[in-house]
Amino acid sequence: MIGSVSLSEKILKEHLMDKYGDFIPVRLSGGYTNETFLLKGTRPPLVAKVANSFNQDIQNEINCLTLNQETGVVPKVYDFIEAENFQISVMEYREGTNGQFILDNNDLERTKDLYKILGKSLSENIHSRKYNFNSNGIKECDLDTLNFNLDFVPESLIQFSKEILEKINDTKEEWVLTHGDYGMHNVLYATDNTITVLDWEWSEWANPLTDIGWVCWFTKLHYPEHASLLNSLFIKEYKSNSHVHLSSEKLKAYCVYKVWKVLNKVKDGPQEVLEEWVKRLKWTIETDVI
Repeated sequence: MIGSVSLSEKILKEHLMDKYGDFIPVRLSGGYTNETFLLKGTRPPLVAKVANSFNQDIQNEINCLTLNQETGVVPKVYDFIEAENFQISVMEYREGTNGQFILDNNDLERTKDLYKILGKSLSENIHSRKYNFNSNGIKECDLDTLNFNLDFVPESLIQFSKEILEKINDTKEEWVLTHGDYGMHNVLYATDNTITVLDWEWSEWANPLTDIGWVCWFTKLHYPEHASLLNSLFIKEYKSNSHVHLSSEKLKAYCVYKVWKVLNKVKDGPQEVLEEWVKRLKWTIETDVI
């Protein structure tokens, strides 16, 4: 992402005010990525995301949002601007509370309802879009070419990972559109019990178990005391709307795949980030998420 908020604000004002009128950029959090701003003062309210020009994930997100406009669970896309040093995507502002904030504030009953909606929406609105061997500009699962040559990952964990992943019998006929980082942390939950799914940068055509496993993984890692209840509600609702074979072994394998995807994304990051994700890889290998 571009380095500072002030630089991002300057870029937004220079390139959007002529089209959208005067506004004040207000940085957003709670499900939005770091360089995302509410353009306060526009009518209707708009959200703009700023990224470096080399960030290919932004175009991937725009392609996913465009493909999913009719589902109602994603913001409308209004504009996409590419320049030599930056990209700006402009989209609809959606009301709602970040799902993770609800659980962090100890509202377990509302979180239980949210997990049911997460399961239903994932099945009906996202995974219902099957892969037809046309990517539509969206990334495809790279399980077969996953890079394990990361010198900060212990060799023992690399070997355990390979053994687990070798058990996956993945076929493109099973692929659907996946969000890539689905879960309560990336949704806005509205008072009418609808959700908006944010941050599609990591989306790809892949096996549906990648999203299902990641929801369970995130919940068990961060909220182990609630994981059994919440994950069972999520899976039950998902399976009531879609026929998919789930097993603990398969979900673990796809979670290992997802962690390796993250390891490759953060490989040039700070040492403490690398150490944290190596710890998470070890935890994933040793843990059944359901």
